[in-house]
Amino acid sequence: MVLKKGRPSKRLVELASRKRDPIRPEAMSLAELLYSLLGNQRAAEAIAEALNGDIRNIHNWDVRDLEALPGVGQGTVGKLVALVEIIRRLVQKR
Repeated sequence: MVLKKGRPSKRLVELASRKRDPIRPEAMSLAELLYSLLGNQRAAEAIAEALNGDIRNIHNWDVRDLEALPGVGQGTVGKLVALVEIIRRLVQKR
């Protein structure tokens, strides 16, 4: 995982904006992006694995199913619900 423990969202910006060999967000795994968003590496890895690395699979999951994953609590699920709703609205506006 490119994003080390600590401040993953700050690290994502640092990696993407460095002058030499930048690592763009689109090149990062779902687990790394979720870690940056959620700040919980264990939850990010569990969610990415459960979704088979594809965020579009989240529609097949119930809130209770997500909460059953290691490291995932109500706060994490709330962030995911908000993320999915933001994506839905972005797609709907097109």
